[in-house]
Amino acid sequence: MNRKPKQDFYMKKILISLTALSAALLIFSCSKEAPETPLAKSPNLTGETHWYSFNEGFKKALKEKKPMVIDFYADWCKWCKVMEKETFADSDVAGKLNKDYIAIRIHTDKPGNERIQFKKHNISVQEFSSMMGVQGLPTLVFMDATGQPITKIPGFIKKDVFLPLLSYMTEKCYAKNIAFEAYLKGNSPCSK
Repeated sequence: MNRKPKQDFYMKKILISLTALSAALLIFSCSKEAPETPLAKSPNLTGETHWYSFNEGFKKALKEKKPMVIDFYADWCKWCKVMEKETFADSDVAGKLNKDYIAIRIHTDKPGNERIQFKKHNISVQEFSSMMGVQGLPTLVFMDATGQPITKIPGFIKKDVFLPLLSYMTEKCYAKNIAFEAYLKGNSPCSK
């Protein structure tokens, strides 16, 4: 019995659900003007969220078998600053990130010789950003505990959307073909 067409069907459903989620989050991100707030300079500790460089965080995630959230940002990006202040600095978000994830931050415009070590590649930050499909900032990339990319989400995400998104990802609802919208409404086996 050939299961490939059925697997392809489910993979398409997952891709469609994640694309709809990305579109919904992008709409939320464009809804208001961003205040001018400086983004913390330290890549390691911002608010209460513990941030790692990519190479350090990737190794730690593989060792601890934890999924990763990678935040692509730049100092000039005002929505990155808003996300820092309103989302990542929230104590509930920071607690969830620190407990269930390895939070990685990549400064896309930082001059220097930083090299990303990813799956037998030794590449620049810009090459890695391109490999992950980053086209604008902020962009978040979720990776599973083995380092496989799950999805990328461009734009600002409010904390009241981001917190359930973190749970949706840790519960692996995307792999069970459950749409994020159904998860939010409590109409799924992954919902609490």
